[in-house]
Amino acid sequence: MPAPGVVASAAAEEGVVAGARAELAAGGLLASCDPRTDTRCPALVVELVRVEEGGAALGVATREGPPLARSVTLTLRGRAFVRRTKDAPPERLSPDVTVREFAARQDDPTAFHATREEALRRAAERLGALLVRRALE
Repeated sequence: MPAPGVVASAAAEEGVVAGARAELAAGGLLASCDPRTDTRCPALVVELVRVEEGGAALGVATREGPPLARSVTLTLRGRAFVRRTKDAPPERLSPDVTVREFAARQDDPTAFHATREEALRRAAERLGALLVRRALE
């Protein structure tokens, strides 16, 4: 179950939830109830806290302007906790978990956008899986 959004990246939030669900399913831990409608249903809440994007591997300056990064570093940070019931206090709060992914810069803006979104999705799914592992340790 995703926490209320604090990051303005729907793609990253969806990726974290998808990664968490896949990890729970692999362990046979997906519940048959829905914590949003059944107040007695336990839930693992995943929270995407921060998404940062920065340049990496600076290139050489050109006559047209300042140096351009050869790649982009995407850094995602999240946490997770368990709720036994809908109104119960959080339990088993995981420490913040950080993952990084790189996307190579491309001259074609459309191709770079697709590469960047794919890197963001991969990082988010990896973060979701790690959050499940840490929260259930």
